[in-house]
Amino acid sequence: MPDNISKKIKVMKTFKDIEWKKHQLGPGFIQGLLMLDSGIELSIVAGSGMHCSSKDGVAKPVDILKINEILSFEVCVFNDPNFETEMDDEVLGWQSREDIDELIIKHS
Repeated sequence: MPDNISKKIKVMKTFKDIEWKKHQLGPGFIQGLLMLDSGIELSIVAGSGMHCSSKDGVAKPVDILKINEILSFEVCVFNDPNFETEMDDEVLGWQSREDIDELIIKHS
């Protein structure tokens, strides 16, 4: 390959790239946002009353420092006109880390 041609290596984002913060709903809720190169943004949330689960099997208040205790999350996809869900509230519930990685691939 000639020296004047450079290769760009695109690294696919994954669940591990999500930046977590306290959700605006208050203590016991967390939110992670992930902006994809396509301009689509994923919002991943967890907490009591949300469509998520913990190691105990129920949605409960979440400490941002104990994210490993969360088994599934509630996800919303922003800026995608083709985004449709089977749920009336337009979120995807009970999404595992692997499910979220698949969503990242699909929307990248």
